Amino acid sequence: MKNLILFAFLFSICITNAQEFQLTDSYDITNQRSSGQEEEDTWMVDVIVSDNPESHVATLSISDFGLLDEIRISVLRNPDLEDINEILKVTLEYNACCSSTEEFYYLVTSDNDYIALPSIKNEYAYEPISDIHYIFPNQSFGKEGTILRAALQYTETYTIKDIKVLRSIAWNDDDFDTEDAITAINY
Repeated sequence: MKNLILFAFLFSICITNAQEFQLTDSYDITNQRSSGQEEEDTWMVDVIVSDNPESHVATLSISDFGLLDEIRISVLRNPDLEDINEILKVTLEYNACCSSTEEFYYLVTSDNDYIALPSIKNEYAYEPISDIHYIFPNQSFGKEGTILRAALQYTETYTIKDIKVLRSIAWNDDDFDTEDAITAINY
């Protein structure tokens, strides 16, 4: 009985510690302009800090601007990575015959510098059976001191059925930029 109570306690701690990205107005999109490729419908926008417009986070190139449906900005606070205060995620959502997203992730350091992770693109035809995300240590399925890039597969009720780790990045490791992808296949 003691083991069951201990297990339930530890499980509840894991659930309450797991966080998800929350929409924020701390950052904004500004300076929409053509990229000089009008025939390709490509535009450039800047991501800035809302209360300090001179604080430039990134410039994003938006292809197929006419198909852009929405831009969402969200943050994950206290991701449990050394010297990182939050993770900023900018999601571009496109709608045409099928929908797709492109997500840009920025690690916000204690010194208010920004470290970009490679962007992630997902396309959804009729049902989102799987998609790719970064998983940080303070999230469900997160791993201490590690950023995971994973493909999540869902059931018909949109609960996570399986996770395939595509890449594992050890944070503050000497080989941060050169680590090989690690793949775990579950059968």
